[in-house]
Amino acid sequence: MSTVLLPVSQEELAIPDDATPAQIEDAVARAEAAFAGPWRRDHRRRAQIMNAWADRIEAEAGSVVAQVVAETGKVIAEARAEVAGSIDALRFNAGLARLPLGRAGALHDGSESHLVREPVGPTIFITPWNWPVLLLLRDLAPALAVGVTAIVKPSPQTHAVTERIVALGREAGLEDDVVQVLAGGAKVGSALVRHPGTAAVAITGSTAAGQAVLRDAAETMTRPLLELGGKASTLVLPDGDLLRALELAGRASITTSGQMCMACTRVIVPQDRLAEARDLLAAQLGSFRVGLPEDEGVDLGPLIGEAAFEKVSSYVDLARREASVVVGGEPVRPDGARGYFLTPALVADADPASAIVQDDIFGPVLSLESYRDEEEAIALANATSFGLATAVWTADVSRAFDVSRQMRAGTVWVNGYNRSYAEAPSGGHRMSGLGRTRGVEGLEQFTELKHVHFHVDTTH
Repeated sequence: MSTVLLPVSQEELAIPDDATPAQIEDAVARAEAAFAGPWRRDHRRRAQIMNAWADRIEAEAGSVVAQVVAETGKVIAEARAEVAGSIDALRFNAGLARLPLGRAGALHDGSESHLVREPVGPTIFITPWNWPVLLLLRDLAPALAVGVTAIVKPSPQTHAVTERIVALGREAGLEDDVVQVLAGGAKVGSALVRHPGTAAVAITGSTAAGQAVLRDAAETMTRPLLELGGKASTLVLPDGDLLRALELAGRASITTSGQMCMACTRVIVPQDRLAEARDLLAAQLGSFRVGLPEDEGVDLGPLIGEAAFEKVSSYVDLARREASVVVGGEPVRPDGARGYFLTPALVADADPASAIVQDDIFGPVLSLESYRDEEEAIALANATSFGLATAVWTADVSRAFDVSRQMRAGTVWVNGYNRSYAEAPSGGHRMSGLGRTRGVEGLEQFTELKHVHFHVDTTH
């Protein structure tokens, strides 16, 4: 057995050793055999199992939430939202499991053209530690709905809770070989992606991890779905509700203690309201309560471990040298904790080209920037290599449409932040990834499109 450290207590949690080459071969063979069986053809059975799976998670939601808090260090309110979102993902996609995909029509010569969507085949799911239940089922549920079989390779940090969620699926009727879980790090993931028996891979992780998967996928043309790093911003236009925008942006900057791809990392405001925004954000971030994540009312828990703490702290130190840290960025140690806690930092006066603005820091660090006109505002919002999500605040609907179309991001929230739905697809532009998950588009991501042409004799 191997071990990982729990983020609050720093106690060791035992997890299985990395899967061996023989175990990888066996898992792929079993996934291929299951894919060739009745699973891919029985839409009703898939829907029934997914609904029953949601019921099983809901029945044990309290203890699942507690396990998520222990393994990730996220606050209990966020863990509750994660588990609820996971249940919703299963139920939404259970309904779509019976949706006939594809289309058909007559061609000019009287023949028939049928476009058929078929499940892509055995698929690898590489899941992160920060939202281990939701980000598993967000992608796995649509894949199962269309009939793929799956091998899940979770982050070692959250292997245990992942195993538990899949075990609840088995209690609901999910066959062992339809969804398997293998332990391991990047080497195991690489071996699975490069295996000729796997057809697709879905990963949520850092941009570097996604690039590594993309290189591996090229060997066998394994289809990639990549949701990667982000540098999400909140752009407040002159007529936008500054108070409400800053309230949501500040709160979104500490989601999972800032360790979340859609966390707000930048706030961009009109130059003549910069001082006001600075004071408001400083007061808000300074009021957030850092503490034990299982305690009600705590706003943010620890960073996941020492390496994450050192990385985020290095950016705060850089901000102190090259910009200004208005508030926060200080290590703290709540009573009863041994983990790595950091107060939320507000950074001002950073050069837009600096690492503070450009890099995916993955911690509770929020930068405040300003613009002189709308053209500069849009340029600033698009000034990083990432493109996962952004928010635009304005009272003018026409301006909202115009500006949102100019945002180079997969999701644009107008007068809101971090609103994700099972019905609406999400994904990244540029260095934030490839492909889309959620919605009907999420189903199509795990299908192959086949053209079947029927010659029709029109001479009789």
